[in-house]
Amino acid sequence: MKKICFIVSSPLTASSFLNGPINKLSRIYEVYLIVNLNNKHNNLIDKLNVKKVFHFEIIRNISVFRDIMCLIKMIYFFKKNKFHAIHSVSPKAGLIAMLGGYISGIEIRIHTFTGQVWVTKKGVIRSALKFIDKLISKLSTLVLTDGRSQLEFLIKNKIVDKEAKVLGKGSISGVSLKKFNPVNKVRDKLRKQFNINKNQWVFMYLGRLKKDKGIIDLIEAFLKIKKEKNTLLFLVGDDEENLKKKYNSDSRILFLPHNDKPEEIIQVCDTFCLPSYREGFGVSVIEASSLKKPIISSDIYGLKDTVVKEKTGLLFQAGDIEKLKTLLIYAINNKTKMKEMGSNGRDYVEENFSEEKILLEWENFYFNNVD
Repeated sequence: MKKICFIVSSPLTASSFLNGPINKLSRIYEVYLIVNLNNKHNNLIDKLNVKKVFHFEIIRNISVFRDIMCLIKMIYFFKKNKFHAIHSVSPKAGLIAMLGGYISGIEIRIHTFTGQVWVTKKGVIRSALKFIDKLISKLSTLVLTDGRSQLEFLIKNKIVDKEAKVLGKGSISGVSLKKFNPVNKVRDKLRKQFNINKNQWVFMYLGRLKKDKGIIDLIEAFLKIKKEKNTLLFLVGDDEENLKKKYNSDSRILFLPHNDKPEEIIQVCDTFCLPSYREGFGVSVIEASSLKKPIISSDIYGLKDTVVKEKTGLLFQAGDIEKLKTLLIYAINNKTKMKEMGSNGRDYVEENFSEEKILLEWENFYFNNVD
């Protein structure tokens, strides 16, 4: 049985994106995982069907000494274990894994691009981060992106060539339509738990809480809505920039930590929001759509694949707080139309992003390129 190894920086990445693919491929290959276990989300990898998990100190931020030490360790590790293929996800993991794999002579080196950090940067930092993505692409023997609009963007910016691929219509692992299935009992129970009355309209964001994701824009737009509108804003995820300290004084805004059951917590809301400035593919958007939630999102590459304008959701230019406010108010005043878009969203996900379809694409990709 051939040995393959996935390399990611965070257990959260492994759990959120690779649970389905790893469990699918483990029936055919011996699957191993390299991940940084200095993380509060370590318990999330327990459900992954891997032969063994290895700890490598792959950190998100640039640290020349620690990154070089991690690279040296990985080169030695790859030479010792002789994997048939390696597959990285996320920028830092991609750089260290693809460089380590190249030096140690691993013939099949796969990287999946899931978004570009440099899009919102400027000057030297932007150029340096862009160069890293180009280097990852050059060092890889096979390149995937998790969305078609992202692929077009990367080709246009000369990061990848036209040989790069998208599995199916996009996303890494698709959505389990059985798991992400709207259930009134779940919604009613959670809304009762949070003391949400029947007439309150709840907006929700789920993901990492940081400026690049448009969280500040969403909060500022929401605060412009009059209190008489009877609305709430749920912000669910790791608060990476301590936003809670600044905005927690408004009782209409509720900050919640990372939730291991998005299929449940999303059911609390009436409209799902992703006002991000950069996104490779909106996984949380298709999860919310599968739960029949209408979407309000920024009109950027990556999200273009997940929202059909005025059919499954509403779009606005990233950073336009006034337009975002207008769309939030539209949602409150047009509940029937929003619920219709939510139903359309479920149909859109079933047609394009079901887990069953995407995992079949994974199997075919590995059969054609790794066997």
